Amino acid sequence: MGFKSGFVGVLGQANVGKSTFINALMGKKLLIVSEKRQSTRHRIQCVLTLPGAQIIFVDTPGLHQPVDKLSKYLLKQAYAALDGLDVLVYMTEPWGKLHEYDEKVFDHLKNFTNPIVLLINKIDLASKEQLEATQAAYQQTGLFRTIVPISCTQGANLGIAANTIAELLPEGPKYFADEIQTDRSTEFVIAEFIREKIYQLTHKEIPYSTGVEVVHMQEREGGKLVDVIANIYVARESQKPIIIGNGGRMIKEIGRLARQEIEAFLGKHVYLDLQVKVRPNWNEDEAEIAKLLGREG
Repeated sequence: MGFKSGFVGVLGQANVGKSTFINALMGKKLLIVSEKRQSTRHRIQCVLTLPGAQIIFVDTPGLHQPVDKLSKYLLKQAYAALDGLDVLVYMTEPWGKLHEYDEKVFDHLKNFTNPIVLLINKIDLASKEQLEATQAAYQQTGLFRTIVPISCTQGANLGIAANTIAELLPEGPKYFADEIQTDRSTEFVIAEFIREKIYQLTHKEIPYSTGVEVVHMQEREGGKLVDVIANIYVARESQKPIIIGNGGRMIKEIGRLARQEIEAFLGKHVYLDLQVKVRPNWNEDEAEIAKLLGREG
């Protein structure tokens, strides 16, 4: 049997653990993780190279009910990720039944002709009866080539999941060199780390009205320290002091936590300068959304 390779989409409701799953397989944090909806905005490609296969993962925004142009844009991107996939991974939780929203999503998947794998995540939080009932309910849809129960946080069955996906890929070339883990730039990944901390530390509409752009990154002489300047964009003037915080405490904490992630990613010390700027109503303007989120079309 020859080398296998292909593109794999990871789809599912918000917060089922899609980014956590890919990060766990990669052995390195490349995608942001947040309990808040819409934390994933970009179709990031992560490349997992195994001895006999190369899996190119496309992480998608969580499926959710759209409430504004930004959320409609994200939902459109999620379904657009289906085009050109060799295998689709759908993630859910052990609800004990077929979740109503998953059932609606499955209507969009009926015309997908390539294999679909169901991953039931968070099995460490479910009873045996809940898991068995979930497996039976989803199997009855007839959509799935195979079902793999997993726990991303506990590492349960992750190797089985990866091998199952690899076996379903077609024979093909090695698209990326072994050392490549993502097709996104370092600046992009750094911006995602900063945005993750905004999601974790702020509330209400603030996380969904912010965008991050790295505008400068350069190693100092000797290569032991990296200077990073990033702009945090908010949609309204009233949101700027919330990001900055009383006496600058919020922006300092965002910077402190983000710097830890960036230093772990780069393996170097980082000087991080965060600047908060207002880009009025950018999350309601389709052109601004595409521009700030790094999309075409």
